[in-house]
Amino acid sequence: MLAIYREELAGIPSLFLRDTRFAEGPVVIHYHGWTGDKGSIENPDQSLVQLASAGFCVVAPDCYEHGERRTDAWFRAQFNGWAFVCEAMDRTRAEGKALLEAVMALPFSSARNPQVCGSSMGGLIAQMVFAENSSYVSMVSIVGRSSFFQADAWCRQAQRGTWCDDWCAEYGTQSHPERFTDRPVLFIDGGLDTDCPASTNAETVRLINKQGGRAEHFVDSEVGHARSPSMRARLVDWLISHGKPPLVDD
Repeated sequence: MLAIYREELAGIPSLFLRDTRFAEGPVVIHYHGWTGDKGSIENPDQSLVQLASAGFCVVAPDCYEHGERRTDAWFRAQFNGWAFVCEAMDRTRAEGKALLEAVMALPFSSARNPQVCGSSMGGLIAQMVFAENSSYVSMVSIVGRSSFFQADAWCRQAQRGTWCDDWCAEYGTQSHPERFTDRPVLFIDGGLDTDCPASTNAETVRLINKQGGRAEHFVDSEVGHARSPSMRARLVDWLISHGKPPLVDD
């Protein structure tokens, strides 16, 4: 039976999905995108439902300034959007370790094969959290640009030389491919995506593998900044393959 409920862990409101037929299951933490939220008990993300049904303990937290954690500070995004987004991502990155520790302490969380994934801005967060925590065995980023610099030319010029540039250079995956060579990672993109072009992640995959990494790239050439059925299927297949949940355990 699938159980879906809300709980706060490390002070972070999160949605939990798990199959109660299993005493425990490997963990998957999923970070959502900039305009999204963790979902609801009544309407959970179907990819997360599939993962829970396979035997994973799935946790979808609200990122900083998202969902239940959104504050009136959102108005700042109208005036200095990229700086606001970078600050929110960094706050979420900084709390990633405590969140994983709290999840792993749950009685139904297996110590085996925890994984992290995310979509859009959540993909960027997943990349940072993965690089900083060797406990994760693999990572998937969906339409998350691995170069964190603002893509829009006007905004890029406005942010040039600010702390945002320094932050992006410090944490951007493409700036530090060496941080991703020890474990398998997957980047999923839409071929028509103009916000996060697939070519950016293709170059990042090349740089990681040039240093001996195990990076893979999946592109659905028919979609843009979205999650198509083929992209969702690739996400689920990857996490099952590397997480070995109870229904597919050897």
